[in-house]
Amino acid sequence: MTQLLILTLVAFAVMALVVAGMAIGVMVTGREIKGSCGGVGGGDCACSKGGNCPTTDKAQSH
Repeated sequence: MTQLLILTLVAFAVMALVVAGMAIGVMVTGREIKGSCGGVGGGDCACSKGGNCPTTDKAQSH
């Protein structure tokens, strides 16, 4: 039982360090966190750069 508790605490500590490291990296570089393609702030996608992308607008499909 104690080994399971120790393993759980070690795994939690490692994940916390990873998240803290990523947060510090974003703050140090000063870059903005961007959304996924099509999401909020996701304007940097292949479709927005003139790629061959299907249109999802229903008005254009008629």
